[in-house]
Amino acid sequence: MEDRSTASLGDGRGDPFSLRQAAKAVSWSLAVGYAGLFAIAIWGSLLASIAGGLVPGGIGSTMELALGAVALGFGTGTVALLYFQWTDKPLSYLDFRMPTLRDAGYVVGGVVALFALQMLVSVVFTAIGVDVASHNIEQTARSGDPTVLLLMIPASWLLIGPGEELLYRNIIQKDLYETFGGRGAVLVGSVAFSLAHIPAYAAGATSIAALASTLAVILGLSLILGATYLATGNVTVPTLIHGTFDAVVFGAMYLQLTGGA
Repeated sequence: MEDRSTASLGDGRGDPFSLRQAAKAVSWSLAVGYAGLFAIAIWGSLLASIAGGLVPGGIGSTMELALGAVALGFGTGTVALLYFQWTDKPLSYLDFRMPTLRDAGYVVGGVVALFALQMLVSVVFTAIGVDVASHNIEQTARSGDPTVLLLMIPASWLLIGPGEELLYRNIIQKDLYETFGGRGAVLVGSVAFSLAHIPAYAAGATSIAALASTLAVILGLSLILGATYLATGNVTVPTLIHGTFDAVVFGAMYLQLTGGA
């Protein structure tokens, strides 16, 4: 496999870096990322409307979040289909493959790295008194029925991890390799991933600083996910890391809110 981490910036391997080309690539990555959010919102509204007409009394917060997870999978899948239609890329462009033993090592290492980073950031932020924003799922669980978090555990592996990694790694990051090289694509793709989480955390932020701190943490987590995809060329690896991380977080949050019951 080509060592994309050493790829030079620009179209050619030795061509000067073009700021115009870079700006175009960055704008494109942000556009695709936010197109994913738009598609998720459309699917969410559609599914909620259908469910609302079928469920007497309307849908509750638990079903709303469940439908949101399904909408995430449908939304990212829709953008992926449009991308393949627009670029005429073959299905072989998808990097979902059965993990090898080496890939499994990256999965374990990636999960450990994500939790180590989260713990480090938590300690540092607590020490300096920096607040972070809470996700809308956490807000719903705290204000309503925490059992919704149990639904989010399988959704992490089946919908959230695959959907987000397909869009932000296999499409956005991979498409950025030609312009920025491997490491640059990981950084730019991670910035797009971080910014795409603004809607999910904005309502739970007590200040702009809290939101910015949260996005910085997401950026760090995304860099790890992007790096494992770059190293393996198999998007199944960051998908498993992402899904496992989210599932454990949701499970721990459930135990915290219910006292382990």
